[in-house]
Amino acid sequence: MLTTNGQIDANFYNMIHQLADSVQLDRQEDRRKEPREAYPSTQRIATRRGSDLPDESQFFDVRFYDLTRSGFSFLVPSAPASDSLVAAIGASPNTIYLAAEVTHRTEVLVYSSGLVERAKHSAAIGRHGLNSKDATPMVLVGCRFTEKIENR
Repeated sequence: MLTTNGQIDANFYNMIHQLADSVQLDRQEDRRKEPREAYPSTQRIATRRGSDLPDESQFFDVRFYDLTRSGFSFLVPSAPASDSLVAAIGASPNTIYLAAEVTHRTEVLVYSSGLVERAKHSAAIGRHGLNSKDATPMVLVGCRFTEKIENR
């Protein structure tokens, strides 16, 4: 029979083991060739149809999550229907338009603290003082740049 201290030690060991497993899993799934930089900003995206730049009215605001030289990720309430997008990065008149291809969609929970965690790891997070009622389900969409589009 475990004593109270023994039970606390066992619970602590299990918690650390689960966290280590989830960190190991995250590292294995991150296959980027270039370092990513956090880029928490509001940018605009639009679905790309054809080779022309979408009309300004087709762009909508998204919360960028990170950025590399080869791509970016952003958070949205639901995944975009198309895998072909255009990102409008920066403010007018210096906006850069980049075509992008969606490479992954991951369900996440976004906490008011700013923490973003994969939905499948949320049980481990709940044991660390974060309240799941404080989390908003979102989709983290990862994209790879395919070309620069010249503004008309």
